[in-house]
Amino acid sequence: MTFNLLKSLKWPLLILVLTICCKPEEINEPSVYNIDPSLAKYVDKFFEEAISRGIRISKENLIVKPATNTSDFTDICGKCTQNTKFPELQRTVEINMASSPCWKNISENDKEALVFHELGHCLLYRIAHKNDTFADGSPKSIMVANNTDLYGPCIYVFDENPTLCNKTARRKYYIDELFDEKTAAPSWAK
Repeated sequence: MTFNLLKSLKWPLLILVLTICCKPEEINEPSVYNIDPSLAKYVDKFFEEAISRGIRISKENLIVKPATNTSDFTDICGKCTQNTKFPELQRTVEINMASSPCWKNISENDKEALVFHELGHCLLYRIAHKNDTFADGSPKSIMVANNTDLYGPCIYVFDENPTLCNKTARRKYYIDELFDEKTAAPSWAK
C-alpha cells in the first residue's frame, strides 16, 4: 500500500522538488516595466510591430530610458544591458538623447530605428551586429552597427528630385528582418 502511494505521488513530488530547488534566486526579483515618456511611442510601436507579426514578447523587467551617464556613450547612440545569466530578468535600454548626431538632429524614422535596434538586442536576443550589405550598399539589417538613415526621408535635399533619397518604403523590409532574420532580400536592394 505504501509503495503504491509513493508511486502515484512520484511525479508531483518530482515537479515540486525541481521547482523549489532548481529556481535561481534572481527569479524572485520584482517585475518592472518602466519606459521613459519621451521614448514610449517608439517602444509601443515595437510591440505593435511584434504583435502584427504574431510575436508575443514579454514586457516584464524592461526599462527604456535616456542615458544618464553620457560619458559611457562616446561612440554609441544606445545600448542594451542584460543580466548575462538570465537575460529576461534585467533588460535595460539607454538612448543617448543628449547627442546631436544620435538624437537631436535625426528624423523620427531614425529615432525609431535606433530604439528598435536596441530593443532587438534586449528583447529579440539579437546580440551581434549584422554589418553585411546588399549589392547597392544598403545594410541587410536594422541590426547594423551604425543604423542611421536606414528608412528615413531626406533631411537635406540637394537634388531636383527629392524622392531619390527618400527611403521610407524600406521600413517594412527592415522591420520584417528585425523580427525574422530569414526575410527575403527586397527588390530595392538589387
